[in-house]
Formats: sequence, structure tokens, C-alpha cells
Amino acid sequence: MTRFAKLTRIWVAWACLWAAPLSAQSLVHTGTFNWETRAVVGLSALELSEDGQDFVAIGDRGWYLAGQLTREDGQVTDVTIDSYLPLLGTNGLPVSARRLGDWSDAEGLAIAPDGTMWVSFERWARVVRYQGPQDRGTVLPKHPDFPTYRENRQLESVALHPDGTLYAFAEAARRDGFAIYAYQDGQWAVTGHIPASKRYAIVGADFDSAGRLFLLERRHFLGQWWQNRIRVLDVDRPESTTILWTSGMGDYDNLEGLAVWGTPTQTRLTVVADNNGAASEISQILDFELVD
Repeated sequence: MTRFAKLTRIWVAWACLWAAPLSAQSLVHTGTFNWETRAVVGLSALELSEDGQDFVAIGDRGWYLAGQLTREDGQVTDVTIDSYLPLLGTNGLPVSARRLGDWSDAEGLAIAPDGTMWVSFERWARVVRYQGPQDRGTVLPKHPDFPTYRENRQLESVALHPDGTLYAFAEAARRDGFAIYAYQDGQWAVTGHIPASKRYAIVGADFDSAGRLFLLERRHFLGQWWQNRIRVLDVDRPESTTILWTSGMGDYDNLEGLAVWGTPTQTRLTVVADNNGAASEISQILDFELVD
């Protein structure tokens, strides 16, 4: 798990110096892997090691997965699973055993350098801290907003800033946009709002080592076609965002999870699709490269 550790603050400060202006960059789609598996259902969040090989993912039915992505010429060609475990509730029982009220709807994942994990659950909106995948977890104090989001539009993403601040994002926007929930000193605070547009909803979030926030968003047409885009912004100045990539309508399945990884000179992004447990959908893995 230590391979998921972010680089030091000194490296972060240096990275901010070489990072190109957001407006001068775009995303290039470099590959798609169709993971045709029925053993894995509903991938909702993803974390990758800096070389893009070791992964941790969660499924929206309350499962934890870890393993490796096999890459050839940088493109994913296979997936190996080393661990496939149920996420546990505070009572030590699998959250997947409580489908009534859908306590198992795990949607967001963030991992600290020491291996601590935070998982956001959409329904019965909460963020749970796990010391490891077999830990029963601790529910963080809730912000008063969390239970006020409507059904199935609640906490969709969590992301850990290089400075150690944990952020959470709901799928739905409010009047002022998407609220930015920051967790510090044992409580959540709204530190700003991200502009919403064109009915896109936030479904994935991750920071790069320079502290830039990347958002995976989606919208749904007539219950049939998905469309996604990826934006980037400075969380301290969220009113200014840059759209890096937009898919065509129906080009991909239900893209939900986002991981940022790479080297000091090359930023890469990987996203995963939630197959919703449907025979007509697949767990896709898409790779992108950030270019000037």
C-alpha cells in the first residue's frame, strides 16, 4: 500500500513550478480495456500506484478489490485480482449484508501515504475511515448538508489533497454549484463551490501531486446514453475550471471512478466504468495522458 504514497511537500512545491497553465493543456485518450468479467460488479472508485500498475478499487455493492493492471506499451491488457473483500460496517459485518436502505452503496475512495482509506457512501450519506481493508471502519462526523441531498445524488467522491486535507463531493449541484466539503480538525466545512453546467454530475475526483483537482463528470440522456467529461481546477479558486476532455454521447459505458498517477514530468489519468451488474454493460478501463 505504501506505493500509493504521495510525494513530499517539497516535491509538490517544485511540481507547481513546472506545471503548465491549465488552459494550455488537454487530455489525450490513449487506450481502452474492456474487462469482461461478471465476478466484479459496479466499480465506482479507483486508486493507482505511481507506475499505473497496482490498484485498489471499490464496488458500489460494498466490496474492496486490489491487484495489478498488466500493461503493454502503456496500455492495459489484463487485470489480476489479489484481494476481493467485503467492506465492513461499524459493527464488523459486511455492509453488503444490509441492502435494505442500501448501506452498501460505496462510491468514493481516497488513500493516504500510510494506507489509511476513506470511503464515501452515497445513500445514508457518510464517509468512513478504514485503517485497512479488513478494518470495521470509523464513521466521520457528518456535515448537516449530507442527509439533505436527494436519493441517489449524495456523496459520490472523496479525494485527498497533498497537504493532507480530505475533500468530499456530492453528485448533485446546489444553487451555487457543487459544494466543496473539506475535512479538517475533526469537522467538515464548505470552502467554496464548483460551477455546474450542462446537467453534468460529479462522479469521480482526484488530486495530482501539484494539488490540482481533476473531476470526472457524467450526464445521462433518456436513460439510454452516457456522456462524460473531465475538468481540472484549483480547489482554492474553484470558480475557474478547464474542460480537458468530453466524450461523445454513448461512446462509453457508465464511467464513475478516476485515478491520477504518473511521473514528475508526465500526468496520466485512468477511469473505470460501473457495469451496474447488467449483462449489456462492461467494466471498462480508460487511460489518458495530459499534454501541452
